[in-house]
Amino acid sequence: MSNVVAALDIGSSKVCIIIAEMKNKQFNVLGVGTSECKGVKKGIIVDIDSTVEAINSALKQAEHMSNKKIKSVFVNIPGGYTNLYKTKGVIAVSRDDKEITKEDVNRVLEAAKVVAIPQDKEIIDIIPEQYIVDGYDEIRDPIGMVGVRLEVDANLIVASCTTVQNIIRSIQKAGLACDGIILEPLATSSVVLSDDEKELGVALIDVGAETTDISVFRKGSLIFTKVIPVGGNHITNDISIICKITSTDAEKIKRQYGVATSNLIRNNDIIKINSIGGKSEKEVYLKDIAEIMEARISEMLYLVRKELEDRNLYNSISAGVVITGGGLFNIKGIQDVAQSSFELPVRFGYPNYIGVANPIYSASAGTAFYALKEKRTSTVELSHSVPKKEEDSHFEDYVEDDSSSKRNILDKIKDFFADFF
Repeated sequence: MSNVVAALDIGSSKVCIIIAEMKNKQFNVLGVGTSECKGVKKGIIVDIDSTVEAINSALKQAEHMSNKKIKSVFVNIPGGYTNLYKTKGVIAVSRDDKEITKEDVNRVLEAAKVVAIPQDKEIIDIIPEQYIVDGYDEIRDPIGMVGVRLEVDANLIVASCTTVQNIIRSIQKAGLACDGIILEPLATSSVVLSDDEKELGVALIDVGAETTDISVFRKGSLIFTKVIPVGGNHITNDISIICKITSTDAEKIKRQYGVATSNLIRNNDIIKINSIGGKSEKEVYLKDIAEIMEARISEMLYLVRKELEDRNLYNSISAGVVITGGGLFNIKGIQDVAQSSFELPVRFGYPNYIGVANPIYSASAGTAFYALKEKRTSTVELSHSVPKKEEDSHFEDYVEDDSSSKRNILDKIKDFFADFF
């Protein structure tokens, strides 16, 4: 397998491509490309042509930075748009000396895939939880052990055929082949969570533009994943609607002055902003902006905690909560507010690698790292993939040519600011 891979992350606000290598057991980022994407809503591709345009733009940047020509990519899929199915595989060890080999492991995983799934779904991956050799369980890696019977308890990752088709079609129309689809929580966790956190029990909260992915790990394995339809853009929209300004100006204000609690703002701090149409200016108290943001952030954190409690998972996350993604990035005071909301240890996670040390790259960097760490090639057979000749290289060196609760929250805030506006 090549020690260089390309990873694609298709998000609701942006597309990101990362080219990376594993050299001397060191993960190195060679190229990064990002582009605004208008073809995805709530994590689902709704406009293939717009998505392809964004992929091509990000691709050009990553190729230029890395001085490599990309032919294929690994892509991630949000955990909330997949289903996890418990499964089991059993085989007899093939060698005469009964030593378990990589071939035996592959065979038992294939045996575990032989299950009935709905016709509109397809298997995109299988994740082993434990191997069992002649009745001895909790084995992480059975290769080299001796036994006559090998079993595996695993999770099948199954996704909608339509979702998979649209991802693959977008990649194909961008002139690329798909090396495989990797579950986003597994990818992100590989660069954001520690092994100890995953073993003790941890909730990974990936806040994007329009959605928030909730994933829970325990005993080293992913045990739950879900998407809730709220993200960083909802904060921007609240500011835009209540202050009667454009979304662009609202996003700038959120990024420049945003805080998670109004306690961090002095009562007399004022900024001037353009009204919609830009014909006049208005003065707005930063305390009022903070009140708007605090209300939405509190709702987001409440929904996450409620989901964990409803699924009886809250008491399973002894290591606390790790927040990542760009939706809440750079908002002052967010860690303290989250810690108060969850009543658990909270930290922000991001890839600790040069070039991608930012939570907006958690999913894309994680996809590249996971593919390299797991020594993935095209092991996931996707019926919609572009056929590739086995001898084809994935990369070439080259020099580029120079040519519902929302209503309650909004009503509350509108009442609060009624006299002001």
